[in-house]
Amino acid sequence: MIKIGTLTCLHANNVCARVGCLKAFQNRSAFFEGYSSDTFLGAMMTCNGCKSANPKEPDVDEGILEKIDRLVSEEIKVMHVGACRLDGKKKECPRITRICEMLEDRGIQVVRGTHRE
Repeated sequence: MIKIGTLTCLHANNVCARVGCLKAFQNRSAFFEGYSSDTFLGAMMTCNGCKSANPKEPDVDEGILEKIDRLVSEEIKVMHVGACRLDGKKKECPRITRICEMLEDRGIQVVRGTHRE
């Protein structure tokens, strides 16, 4: 069994119920193809907001650091990052990019995608 999780944008909470991500996981479709039936969705994480709402960068954000520590302690092996990581110009949010780097530094594989947009 492998434990995986999802990472999404805090602001996506305004319009997203995670239905697409969960449906893709349950059906093992899109970016979840190839996972065995005993794969466990063990975490659903958000960033802690944009600079205008949260002035702390991820590297010094105690909340982000605690979340990543928890992922490690729960033995989450892969984090899938939702489409909400992209702005209107299809450019990845720099905070999400940094969080992904921090996850990889802690040994967690990052997959950029959950369901098809």
